[in-house]
Amino acid sequence: MALDRLCVVHLAQSDSEGGANKAAFRLHGNLLRAGMDSIFHCGRKHLDDASVVPAHLPGVGDFVSDVVAYLNASALRQYQNRSGAPFSPMRFSYGRLDLRLLSRADVVCLHWIAGGFLRARQLQAVKKPMVWRLSDIWPFSGGCHYPGTCVGFERACGSCPQLGSKSDDDISRSGILSREAGFRNLDLTVVAPSRWIADLARRSHLFGKLRVEHIPTGVDLNVFYPRDRLAARARLNLPADGHLVAFGALGATTDPRKGYAQLRAALERLAATSDLQLTLVTFGSDEANRSVQISRFPVRHLGRIDDHVSLADVHSAADVFVAPFLEDNLPNVVLEAIACGTPVAGFAAGGIPDAVEHESHGYLAPIGASEELARGIAYVLDRVDDGKMRVNAGAFARRNFDLLKCGERYVELFRELAVRSRA
Repeated sequence: MALDRLCVVHLAQSDSEGGANKAAFRLHGNLLRAGMDSIFHCGRKHLDDASVVPAHLPGVGDFVSDVVAYLNASALRQYQNRSGAPFSPMRFSYGRLDLRLLSRADVVCLHWIAGGFLRARQLQAVKKPMVWRLSDIWPFSGGCHYPGTCVGFERACGSCPQLGSKSDDDISRSGILSREAGFRNLDLTVVAPSRWIADLARRSHLFGKLRVEHIPTGVDLNVFYPRDRLAARARLNLPADGHLVAFGALGATTDPRKGYAQLRAALERLAATSDLQLTLVTFGSDEANRSVQISRFPVRHLGRIDDHVSLADVHSAADVFVAPFLEDNLPNVVLEAIACGTPVAGFAAGGIPDAVEHESHGYLAPIGASEELARGIAYVLDRVDDGKMRVNAGAFARRNFDLLKCGERYVELFRELAVRSRA
């Protein structure tokens, strides 16, 4: 196939579930619009899209994939003292790669393949240059998705603190060993959406000697752009007057890593020490865990929002988006907020400093410091009326996170790898 029309096959767990898979599908769509032959080969197909090809045996549906994920997780039962942080063993898989499809590819792009989709050794079937876009550290860990303070991934894991394990021969070590065997002799290049995860990959036992490129996640600026604030509030039936503080993520109130407890503490401090009047607008969390009020501040819960236009309305309606995430790569929701011109107050965790310039279009507090987060929320709200932070936020997103420009960098990388493999 001529290199002016490269064929890229993406491998991802789903075409629509979760931020990592959605980011992968956005890249796929961007490549299609650029005239490339892009095919999305995934384990859980939900979209009615001919460019999405299921990567499993006929008849395998979501139920089977859920069963396989359950069987993998059963290996965790022996670790009675584990922390509860997400940990995905790689023992069984339901994914089956289409070898004829892979043979057409000039480059294969890996995304999030956990959840029982693929095991490392299945990648030996890929005989083409591969690019792995990192959504978390699972590809180069023994099974955890975020390391916390652990550096076991630098030394082949074992004695995993997330498992509460004291044994060097636990499933984190076997996870590393299975990855070592599966990755052997692969033509693999790593792409890191944030500088934070690029640094971790370069330090890791598995990826430390590989080429690591930093290409940020892109956001669709044709969808996420500053909209009229009052009109957005009216469409969402939110108060026209007063400050609106937005917070949302998948598992926003149930996943400790998302920092909801720290957000509550920050708002309680604001209520006790300031005369601010605000409404907290939450989305993405379980209805059963929502609050109707935090101290004297009312809470409006919007539930899950999968429609991007409505999500852009939420961001445009807000005066500040709060990102109290304790650990994250480069959260889509932060990029979407600044693209809508909404300043961000959050912790300086993971890749968030890539997207938020302190006191320019947001405020970065030390990780976990709720008192400083409260100060950051107040800092942004005190400057709402002059509009400078909103202008700065939108301009920063356009300069650094334009989906089209980020896609062009992937195209350049794919072309380079394809040319090299044919030389």
